[in-house]
Amino acid sequence: MDPSVCHLGNSEGVHHQVSTKDRIIEDRRLVARASEGDVEAFAKLVRAHSSLVYRVSLRMLGNEYAQDASQEVWVRVWRNLKGFRSESAFSTWLYRITLNTCLSTRRREARRQKREYSGEEISYLPEPSGGDSDPEAAVLCTERREEMEAALRHVRAEHRAALVLRHMEGLSYAEIAEVLQVPEGTAKGWASRGRAALLMALAQERGQDSMGAGDAS
Repeated sequence: MDPSVCHLGNSEGVHHQVSTKDRIIEDRRLVARASEGDVEAFAKLVRAHSSLVYRVSLRMLGNEYAQDASQEVWVRVWRNLKGFRSESAFSTWLYRITLNTCLSTRRREARRQKREYSGEEISYLPEPSGGDSDPEAAVLCTERREEMEAALRHVRAEHRAALVLRHMEGLSYAEIAEVLQVPEGTAKGWASRGRAALLMALAQERGQDSMGAGDAS
């Protein structure tokens, strides 16, 4: 997989790699306060981890549903803070809630689309580019992101989750196994199959584009 793919590869920076023991301790302290109703402590947790939640939601669902899913994640976190077990890192627990929320969203949207659109696919909207970036580079970046998002839609849900955590979030297989609550070997197999499915989907899309360009000429 090309790690330079804009907004979907490791070019964003893998936040869990810069996590420290102090961060884990601070998270546990904030969770303890928030679970007793301390809204400011909860707000600090949101500020510290909102990028993780949105990043994973974007990769699992695409731009159209990522924002709503991210908000739902934090609602679930607030409601379930007392269920957090401090023997694991808060980020591990948060990854699990985020992925479960995304999977629930995918199932809900699939049922809605089947009911309302009779199988018609809803395309993902590109993220608006900001700042003074090069317009040509921004267009290329958007095209790559859309291509990746479209290909990810063809990857089986659990394989996609493992793929995102391994190759886009940079988690170890042991961490993925803990998040997904499966044996480490299963996590490794899912990530491998997800990567293979993604590469196949990308190859097929590019092949179709090439055929279309040849027909047009």
